[in-house]
Amino acid sequence: METSQRELLTVEQAADLLQVSQSSIRSYIRQGHLSAFRIAGKRKVLIERSALLKLLEPARPEDLELEE
Repeated sequence: METSQRELLTVEQAADLLQVSQSSIRSYIRQGHLSAFRIAGKRKVLIERSALLKLLEPARPEDLELEE
């Protein structure tokens, strides 16, 4: 792990952050769009905040032009 601590979120926290359902987050994980981790022997799934934010994309193509 990097020297800076990773910010890990639960499925519930990730869903709240993106304003989607928990089932949507689980679907992203199953489909391979989102990496997740499980602590050995535990049911809790954890997601890196940085991986979660990578799911976000501009709503319109012209939004990309504004950033350049």
